[in-house]
Amino acid sequence: MDLKTMRTCTKVTVVLLLLHCHTFGAEKQALQFIRLPTVVPNPNPAAPLAAVLSYEANQDVTAEVSLTDGTNRWSVYFDEAKKIASGLPVIGFRPGRNHQLTVTIKNSAGQTLSVNGLVFHAPNIPTDPTLFPRIETRTSLIDRVEPGYRLLNPRRRVPQGAQLNEEQQRRFGESFGMLLMVDRHGTPVWYYQCESRIAGFDYLDNGRILFVTADFRLVEIDLLGNETRSWYAAERPQGYAEDSEDVPALTFHHDADLLPSGNLIALTTKRRRINDYFTSETDVDAPRQTQWVMGDRAIEFTPDGRVLWEWDAFENLPVRRFGYETFSNYWKRRGFPDTIDWSHANSITKLDDGSVMVNFRYQSAIVNFDPADGKINWIFGEPSGWPEELQSKLIRLEGDARWPWHQHAPVFTSQGTLLLFDNGNYRARPFDQPTPVAETRSRAVEYKLDLEKMTARQVWTSETAEDRPLVSVAMGSALELPETGNILAGYGAVFDPSRINEITWSNRRGFNQITRCVEYTRETPSEVVWELELKPTGSAPEIGWNIFNTQVVRLSAR
Repeated sequence: MDLKTMRTCTKVTVVLLLLHCHTFGAEKQALQFIRLPTVVPNPNPAAPLAAVLSYEANQDVTAEVSLTDGTNRWSVYFDEAKKIASGLPVIGFRPGRNHQLTVTIKNSAGQTLSVNGLVFHAPNIPTDPTLFPRIETRTSLIDRVEPGYRLLNPRRRVPQGAQLNEEQQRRFGESFGMLLMVDRHGTPVWYYQCESRIAGFDYLDNGRILFVTADFRLVEIDLLGNETRSWYAAERPQGYAEDSEDVPALTFHHDADLLPSGNLIALTTKRRRINDYFTSETDVDAPRQTQWVMGDRAIEFTPDGRVLWEWDAFENLPVRRFGYETFSNYWKRRGFPDTIDWSHANSITKLDDGSVMVNFRYQSAIVNFDPADGKINWIFGEPSGWPEELQSKLIRLEGDARWPWHQHAPVFTSQGTLLLFDNGNYRARPFDQPTPVAETRSRAVEYKLDLEKMTARQVWTSETAEDRPLVSVAMGSALELPETGNILAGYGAVFDPSRINEITWSNRRGFNQITRCVEYTRETPSEVVWELELKPTGSAPEIGWNIFNTQVVRLSAR
């Protein structure tokens, strides 16, 4: 064999060897289940409608779980590694029904592998009237309803005079926390229960939920109800919280947000002893006295509890400008005796420009400030009673539109407008005469702000001339929906419209409350396309249900 022939044979041998190696490698890397998928009931009783999916693949894969109960079809997607040791949360199951599941995994090369025939029977929801509200929904224009599930936080209460003393009523309400997800028909598809009432919550991009509890904690859970992280106010009356990060704060209340940086912002409080302070909101001549006054403090802190900045309402707002309900025993019921409620913030938002927006319910004002130096940029709210040094910060409302009163949940929309839920309570500050309850209307409302001219004009409201008299005495939310542009309003604690003429601001605690979530078109006049109501349950006592806020969650639900 000559040299040329030897070289040719060598090349052929090398090519064949490389082909063999490539083929062997391809066979070795074929996508396989090492352990076939299984779906089992969630072992955590806090989220009983969820199930746990487990499997193991020989490669890194994504997964799609397609589900049906024979009527509804939906999918859940996971971007996970090949080994799922602790399992993945699957939700969307309708109570008491059998569901069929198909699991499809996919590798980076686009190769897929499916297993079908999995079956899961979802448990029923509780029949105990103290543990679950009665849900009713009405849909007017189904083709215009935002896709997805509705996430809300039912809170239970009994009215005064329900054969429970004040402490029993307080404990009944504060010892129960719930998050509930329903489909557009009002059917529960997921819920979570804990032992402390839940205030503001937020469904996060990572599929977890962050919420604030009545015992002054911030808690993050996954959809199996497992606590993934938590923080507590180190100075709270309840003291130490096990397995939780302590943050130097007196309370956590109403609202907190997880920032893109991984830090958190939250509402907390400070308590001050103030001389010669008011003792009445109806009698201007009532004797004054030294009072413990609770004011709000906004903070940003790292996940390990280190505070980066704080903003103190006592240092920046006029403490003697106060509103109706300052003497409502709000903080007394939460472990701070002889303490009145001055500013009562209920939401905090860090905007894209780095400024922070805080809503003060009893001030009927939204305040925007720079956390770097604490200086106020602007104030949007009813203009009476502000001191001279803040007059230049007040935004003027143009036209014949009315100011919001005791409002909740201000947020800037995709159009740059300011959207909020206007409870409309009182429509006055002490010592002016409040608007009667029967003439009050709660609403979602939208304003266009011009921060150069320091003006605002109303551009949309949910109110129409045919509206039923919905009066939300507390809580509430308004949210722009991403696909339809509709507005979802949560009417937190609503008086029974049939008894509205019996209710006054002084006797209101003796009446039960319901709640409504209403989806409006963003037209003028607006139309209602979807509505949910939580009805009272049980008897002796009858239990009322309300919510703090509501959101839409997209899990490819349809």
